[in-house]
Amino acid sequence: MIADSSFIIDLMRKSKAALGKLQSLTNEGVSQYTTNPTVMEIAVGMSLAQLPEKEQKRIDDIVGNFQVLFLDTVSAWRAGIELGRLRKEGMLVDPIDAQIAGIALQHNEVVVTRNQKHFERFEGLRVESY
Repeated sequence: MIADSSFIIDLMRKSKAALGKLQSLTNEGVSQYTTNPTVMEIAVGMSLAQLPEKEQKRIDDIVGNFQVLFLDTVSAWRAGIELGRLRKEGMLVDPIDAQIAGIALQHNEVVVTRNQKHFERFEGLRVESY
């Protein structure tokens, strides 16, 4: 499974639903990943929020628990094809979400997110919420 930024933020905020989902995934032995575009999204949020050092450390600790999957050439290609298809259909999609989707599709992983609507339009992408 790939943790989207909303899932990581909810873990930081100690959301019962997110913590429960993480525990369930851990109990099932599911491999836990995030992506480098997600890391960038979180860094932007931290920078804009001007969080105290203690909060930044907590986010770093949570992100550090996930293996990071990178936007390689094949993942970028898949993201671009999907983004183009959706734009042709008149749908506005965040390019970062497309990158995350491309990585997930390439690695055949589920995206875990609070924002299912952001990802459910990508063909073949499996999405779970909590």
